[in-house]
Amino acid sequence: MCERFSLTADIAELQHAFGLTQILTPYQRRYNIAPLQQIPIVIGSRHERKLVDSRWGLFPYWAPDSVNADFDSVSGKKIFERILKRQRCIIPCSGFYSTRTEGKDSRSVRIVLREKAVFGMAGLYETRVDPRGVKHRTFTVITTTPNRIVSEYTERMPVILEREDMELWLDADATDPTLWQTRIYPYAASRMDSYPVNPRLQQDGMDSPDCIVQYEPGALTVKR
Repeated sequence: MCERFSLTADIAELQHAFGLTQILTPYQRRYNIAPLQQIPIVIGSRHERKLVDSRWGLFPYWAPDSVNADFDSVSGKKIFERILKRQRCIIPCSGFYSTRTEGKDSRSVRIVLREKAVFGMAGLYETRVDPRGVKHRTFTVITTTPNRIVSEYTERMPVILEREDMELWLDADATDPTLWQTRIYPYAASRMDSYPVNPRLQQDGMDSPDCIVQYEPGALTVKR
């Protein structure tokens, strides 16, 4: 699962990495993004890519886990068919966190890509209009089978898109599942690094550069 992540790139890096044509939301660096928070995502088409604001956590009643969506499960469900075909998005990310709890002990790591300061996680989004006519956009992170690094901490990992696959993923005209199903696979562990971080990042409200600093090995385990 992907339950927290960071986005520490500057806006110029985002524009370059995702080919943004419009920036429609204020942007600031984030060190500990948690579910239900408002963050920027990328939506658009082959020729237009917008950075827009969205809340993490898909709102429909039929989404059992609104924060993550297991691709193997949702791809075969009728209720996900519409947004899977036409409402795919990319979630900019600099690194995601994973925590393993054993009894009263917690161990947290930050997982990053070796060759990229910012990358895109595959996602789905939904938009609804409230009675006042205000649009509310929400999203979920697509997950898949974990690689060797991530499997030490969790049973699923976010789908990380290669740069050349982003165009197809955002193309609303690419509705044939066979076109992009081959792009859904675990990112290679050999292209990732992980390092220990402060397990206290699981606390609400902690969002500072300290979150991404490597934690001293001797202090890795925190007693609850």
